[in-house]
Amino acid sequence: MRPLNGIEASVVRWFAEHVPEPQRHSLLQDLENAVAETTNNEQLTIRFEIGGYSRPEHHLERPLPLDTVVLDADGAKLDVTLATDKNGRLLELQILRFERGPVIGPDWQTLRLRRPDEVMKLNGPENPQPIKP
Repeated sequence: MRPLNGIEASVVRWFAEHVPEPQRHSLLQDLENAVAETTNNEQLTIRFEIGGYSRPEHHLERPLPLDTVVLDADGAKLDVTLATDKNGRLLELQILRFERGPVIGPDWQTLRLRRPDEVMKLNGPENPQPIKP
């Protein structure tokens, strides 16, 4: 585990700005005591641990009800999900790439809510099967 970097903290704050109280308060409070661990295989996952907090035995993810997208370094759209545990505490940030290849490097300046009519495509142009948000 390592300290959160500035980008990770900014992304969690962005999500906190888009959810109602008391969830906003809880996310921001957890952020102050969080450390992170990154897993980068085909997808990018940043798992959070909160100092002084013992997670429930079964880590049930509860994604925040926000459909978000960010552009990867090559322009591919990435799906971004921030999840909490069953107690509503900060758990993980998942970045999924639907086009072929691994997540390269999200351009966090492009993070936004997905439009209702926006479609994510599985495996890019070779397999243009739409996945509706």
